[in-house]
Amino acid sequence: MRERTLKELFQVLLGVEKGKCEYYPCHFEGQNCDFCYCPFYPCLIHETGGYLKGKVWSCQYCDFIHKKDVAEKVKYILGSYPRQVLIEGDWIFFNEIFQEIFFGEIKGRKVGKSYTVYELGNDEECCLVILENFEIKDVKRGKFKELTDEGGIIIPI
Repeated sequence: MRERTLKELFQVLLGVEKGKCEYYPCHFEGQNCDFCYCPFYPCLIHETGGYLKGKVWSCQYCDFIHKKDVAEKVKYILGSYPRQVLIEGDWIFFNEIFQEIFFGEIKGRKVGKSYTVYELGNDEECCLVILENFEIKDVKRGKFKELTDEGGIIIPI
C-alpha cells in the first residue's frame, strides 16, 4: 500500500495526468482527485472524519485531501522535500506535516515510547495502534498511562 501511495505521490508531483476514474466522485462532486491514496494514510486523527474500524483506519467520512486548496498545499509542501526524504520518511514525519496542514500546528508529542496527538488523561480509555510500514498491525485497548510504554500511536476510542 505504501509503495502505491508513494508512486502516486511522485506522479502527482511530476504533473502526470490521471485518467477517468470509475469511482468518481467518491466523496463529493467537483472534488480534486490528485490524491486517490492519501499520502498521510493512516493519519489516525478523528477530526478528519476517519475512524478506527477493527485494525483498519477508515477514511469513509474524510474528504480533506480532495479539497482543491488542500491538494495544492500538499503538493507544494511535499514537493519541497527531496524524493529520498519522502521515501525514508516514517509515520511521524508524514503525520506532523499533516498536523501542520490540518491543525495549523504540530500537536503530537512523544509520551514514553508512544506518540499521541491528543491530550488524554492517565485513566482515560484509549487505543494503542501498532504500525509497521504505515500498516496497522495491532490495536490494543487500555488506559492511557498503561499504554505509553508500549510503543505505538495512542488515540482516543
